[in-house]
Amino acid sequence: MRNLELRQSECHSGFEDLANVHCISIDCDTNYLYAATSRGIVGFDPSNQQIVCNVSLIDEAYLPSDGSGRVVGIQHLPDQQSVCVATLEGEVILWDSTTNQLECVGSVDTGLTGMTWSPDQELVILTTSRDTLVMMTKDFDPIIEVELHSEEFGEQKPVTVGWGKKETQFHGSAGKEAALKKEEKVGKISEWDDGLTRVSWRGDGQLFSVSSINSKTGTRNVRVWNREGVLQSSSEILNGLEQSMAWKPSGSLIACSQRLPHRHDVIFLEKNGLKHGEFTLPFDKLQVKVVEMMWNVDSTVLALWIEELPNGDTSVGNYTPKTYIQLWTVSNYHWYLKQSLEFNAVKESKVMAVQWDPEHVYCIHIMCYGGNYLKYTWSWATNHSQGVSESDGAYVAVIDAGRVMLTPFRSVVVPPPMCAYYIQFSSNVNQVFFGPTQNSNDVGVVLADGTVALYEFTEDRSVVDKSVCIQAAGGNGFNRTVSSHRQRGIYRIINNGKPVDCSSPLCWSHFTWISKSKILAVAMETNCSESRIYELHLENGPSDTEDQLVVSSSTMVDGSVYCIHSNTEDNVVVQLSDGSLLRYDTTTCTATPWTLKTGLQVRFPQPCVQMNICHFAGEEAVLGLTERYRLYVNDVEVASNCTSLAVHEDFLLLTTHSHTCRCVSLDNSVNALLSMGENSVLDESIRRVERGSRIVVAVPNDTRVVLQMPRGNLEAIHPRALMLSAVKRHLDTLQFNQAFIAMRKHRINMNLIYDHNPEVFLENVDKFVQQLDDINHLNLFLADLKAEDITISMYNAVYPKDRQSNIILAEKVDLVCDSVRTALQEIDQSKYFLSIITTLIKKTKPELEEALLKIKKLKDNPTATSGCSADEALKYVFYMVDVNDLYNVALGTYNFDLVIMVAEKSQMDPKEYLPFLNKLRKMESNYQKYSIDKHLKRFNKALCHISKCEDHWEECVQLIEQQELYVEALRLYDIKSVQYQKIGSLYAEHLQGLRQYEDAALMYSRCNHDDEALEMYIKCGNWRQALCIAIKLQQSNQQLAELARQLASNLHSHRHYEDAAYLLEYYVDDIEEAVVSLIEGCLWQQALLVIYRHQRLDLIETNLKPGLLQNYNTYTALLESMVLQFERHKERLQVVRETKQKRLQGLFDEDEPYDKDGDLFSDTSSIGRSSVGSIGRSSQSQYSQYSSSNSRVSGRSSKNRRKAERKKYSLKEGSEYEDLGLLDALSGIIQKVDKMKDDIASLLKMLVQYHYDNKAVDLQSALDKLCKLIDRSIHQIWKTEIETDSSTQPVLGPKSTANSIAMAMMDANRTSKPLNVEELAFHIPPKINKDVSWKLQQLQVKS
Repeated sequence: MRNLELRQSECHSGFEDLANVHCISIDCDTNYLYAATSRGIVGFDPSNQQIVCNVSLIDEAYLPSDGSGRVVGIQHLPDQQSVCVATLEGEVILWDSTTNQLECVGSVDTGLTGMTWSPDQELVILTTSRDTLVMMTKDFDPIIEVELHSEEFGEQKPVTVGWGKKETQFHGSAGKEAALKKEEKVGKISEWDDGLTRVSWRGDGQLFSVSSINSKTGTRNVRVWNREGVLQSSSEILNGLEQSMAWKPSGSLIACSQRLPHRHDVIFLEKNGLKHGEFTLPFDKLQVKVVEMMWNVDSTVLALWIEELPNGDTSVGNYTPKTYIQLWTVSNYHWYLKQSLEFNAVKESKVMAVQWDPEHVYCIHIMCYGGNYLKYTWSWATNHSQGVSESDGAYVAVIDAGRVMLTPFRSVVVPPPMCAYYIQFSSNVNQVFFGPTQNSNDVGVVLADGTVALYEFTEDRSVVDKSVCIQAAGGNGFNRTVSSHRQRGIYRIINNGKPVDCSSPLCWSHFTWISKSKILAVAMETNCSESRIYELHLENGPSDTEDQLVVSSSTMVDGSVYCIHSNTEDNVVVQLSDGSLLRYDTTTCTATPWTLKTGLQVRFPQPCVQMNICHFAGEEAVLGLTERYRLYVNDVEVASNCTSLAVHEDFLLLTTHSHTCRCVSLDNSVNALLSMGENSVLDESIRRVERGSRIVVAVPNDTRVVLQMPRGNLEAIHPRALMLSAVKRHLDTLQFNQAFIAMRKHRINMNLIYDHNPEVFLENVDKFVQQLDDINHLNLFLADLKAEDITISMYNAVYPKDRQSNIILAEKVDLVCDSVRTALQEIDQSKYFLSIITTLIKKTKPELEEALLKIKKLKDNPTATSGCSADEALKYVFYMVDVNDLYNVALGTYNFDLVIMVAEKSQMDPKEYLPFLNKLRKMESNYQKYSIDKHLKRFNKALCHISKCEDHWEECVQLIEQQELYVEALRLYDIKSVQYQKIGSLYAEHLQGLRQYEDAALMYSRCNHDDEALEMYIKCGNWRQALCIAIKLQQSNQQLAELARQLASNLHSHRHYEDAAYLLEYYVDDIEEAVVSLIEGCLWQQALLVIYRHQRLDLIETNLKPGLLQNYNTYTALLESMVLQFERHKERLQVVRETKQKRLQGLFDEDEPYDKDGDLFSDTSSIGRSSVGSIGRSSQSQYSQYSSSNSRVSGRSSKNRRKAERKKYSLKEGSEYEDLGLLDALSGIIQKVDKMKDDIASLLKMLVQYHYDNKAVDLQSALDKLCKLIDRSIHQIWKTEIETDSSTQPVLGPKSTANSIAMAMMDANRTSKPLNVEELAFHIPPKINKDVSWKLQQLQVKS
């Protein structure tokens, strides 16, 4: 669907030295053109329009002085900085361009007919007049000389397997007569064959083909030789084979021309000599001859050099033929004539030499007889309409010879080479352009004869233009489905009242239709440093006169125009060949530099073959795409793998080399595009496409995007980003039905209808129901509802990141169902009965009972206006709800008619449910409901009903005990009733079995079971309530004292020393035991108070002071051990960290066995040390071992798992997590010291009180020393934040080198895996209480 569009054209004339050129060669380094004439070698510089050299071969007698000599080949040799030419007389001459020296490097007495160098310029092939072939090296050392015509086929001769004679073979539709048909005689060569030998190399230089005339048979043959000069194959005998030949550089086919009795073809031969396809030239069989044919560098374009043949009335001697240069391309197995350069039948315009540029793919060089040099540069372009409204038909035009094939992709998708219809012209077409935005369907066509045809689009299908041909319609029995064009006029360009001179082909280009009556165009200039943009005004003349495009103004620009693009009349951008951008003002006819808002001028770094104008985040930008797939936004490169682009309303569409179609929102800023990368495959803006796909057109105001595959076929897709954007527009304008149809067709989650704007949806539920109208559509929407906001989950890419969701997910489904049901009931309850049922079933807690009751009501009272019957409704419910669940719901209504209705429509066996229902019918009402509820496992309801059946008390108690319904049962009976007392006792026993003694004691108390309550209070340790119950039971003082001593013993064992001392002091009257309990709890002041309250001062010497000294010794030893342990762990942590850092820097051997989690395995483990050590050798094996370890750990008990977790961070030296274990141990020491401060402070006060000053000073100093050690070390042990080692980050900048960057990247690859949440907690330092109020001022020792 692409055309070749002219980008640059040059014409240089008036150089007599370049007249009557024989052949040309291009110097790619200097862009010089070297031409061989009958006088010598001429060098021409097109950029300066100067002759750079003129080497005479006549002076050295290499050519005859009378000018009759001929050069048969010329080649520039960049490695040798010289030009090699071969003459017809047999001389091979080398001219050194640096020294201007001529040297004859070889001579053939019999004369030469051609010289062809290999693509790598290592070999040269010379063909002689005696039909021999000479192969030489680049140093002109002969390799081999062979005869061109051999009786042998070659090394690749096909092998005959002997499958019968020709007479016995199957001949298809030709019938048996074909077996008897005699072979046709081979015809002689035509009189216009130049008789010369042609040589063409394959692109890789391994094979070359030779087309020559066999002097014995008088026919042309094509033979293939390899690089060693060995014949490989010979072509089959072909009648009418002509002189021209070119081997496709890609190596697949050899192109030749063949004249048949009824047509003139270009045929293709395989390297084995067999024919493989053809196409027919658009000429009569005896109208033209193919002089030469040549492929461009990438094998995509075949150029034909064609000359007209003289007719019978023309004298051949004085005849000057009309010449054509045609460019052919192939797509989908169809050959298209894309460009036709027609040269007038004037001697000065006769083409003498044609050659593709060896570097630029679509650049061709042409030399004419009169010394005119022409250079044309094309690029691929998709010509499509540029409208932005729905009236634009998304037309795409394809050029094929004299027809323009049109397809409106908004209406139909027709794959090439077919089309919706085509416009036929009498002349070949060279360019197509579409109308301005307001008339975007109009089309203009530039013909090879220099005229411009304009066609306007009409909606009237009854009007059919004669030149418009509808394929598969019209007289073929089909109705037309698309509107077509009609001719507006054929225009000729007029300047200063005269038709412009079109002596050179394609002298006008870059036609751009900017308004209904204005067209911009660029004329060919002889000076490449400047161009002139012409503004053409349409003037339709009277019926008997020719329509005219009158030049109304012209604008000169510095540089060669490369591309022009316009999206409105006031917005025209012109690109020059150096990438500069100009803004063309149609009102003043001036071109000024294209600038940004900042005032900076915009210039593409490279010329772009495709341009467009769009707005990113409201800022105007120019898009450019180069032939090398680089995408520029203004002068910034945003992608280097973009193969095609298209601008949609809200998106920039791109295809990439990674085989994706990307939809970039135009809401992004230009800077945001720089971070555009390959996101997740779940991103809605990315769609995978077939390899090599390109965008043909994106239909405006639609979601259809047409892609073309490399082989030529089409695919219409609807990118999800465009679909979601369209759905959002429909929902914003309350077009619910259009949104639903699009979502259903493209499988977009229906929740978006509500989640897009919940408030608007709820306000317009009635419109939603009325627009959808179809019950099935409403049910589909309801069935898709789920408690999720898909605008922040599934489709978050197309909604703002800061979007505030007002949806309460837990209430969403119920809210939508209730709102829709209300609207359905108000509009037409009967019509939407099934949808109403769906809203009940779809709720978070399905209201199946309500749904069944509505169906039962419909069955009892059917109406003629009802949308469905009760049976249909019930069957519909069966699709959504399991039949067994529905049966249970019906049974739970206690309505046996409803149960029977459900059971009859299901697949249930009557033998299963009828006996059960009959049994239930015979029961008393409450017991019947109890039985149903128990069957349905609704035990709460069953308890309510069985509690009303006094005759079934035992069964009620059994239900309570089995289902543990004690709390529910207690609420059903009066607290003074016997039933309450019985259930309360059972509940207390149940709680006692669960070891919930305090709750059991409360229940025993409510049931007046005081003895049991006392026992429970004793077990739970509630000594106050226990004493209350004992007093309530009127126990004696001795019993109370024994009870108090028992309670004190329990409290003492649980370290409740103060409560135990209280009981011993006040209820047992054992003062000494009370003091001992307080001293054991380090409650020094409380103990001292009891001693003085009871005047037991003796206990100070016997109990208090020994206790103080014992605690002093304990804390002193503990602090000393903690200091040693803290310093040891701190030093070890430093060593471990240094070891890990060295391992990350690669200083340790990577193959060194690493005992990962070695301490988790016992000595008798079945896993050997070798298998554990091998884990560290491979990351893959490490992952596998980890996975299998997880599956094994999952079977352990929770106790073992906790044990394994503790051992994971053990302090074993060399373990993987030793550093985390050390951090954990250090953190534990710090927290323990923090807790000790209050106890030591209390101890210090008592030591001072009883004159143990030295011991108090030592203890305070020891604790203070440890606190200062911790304070100094904490910033070394724990970082303030988890820092990333800067050495592992690639260091970029002017001072970096390739080695430094590579080393930094290697270090980054060695970094360890990221920390998880559990490990992250180890890196947070513990909180330290820095309050020093625990110190005694009098114990401070001044240094």
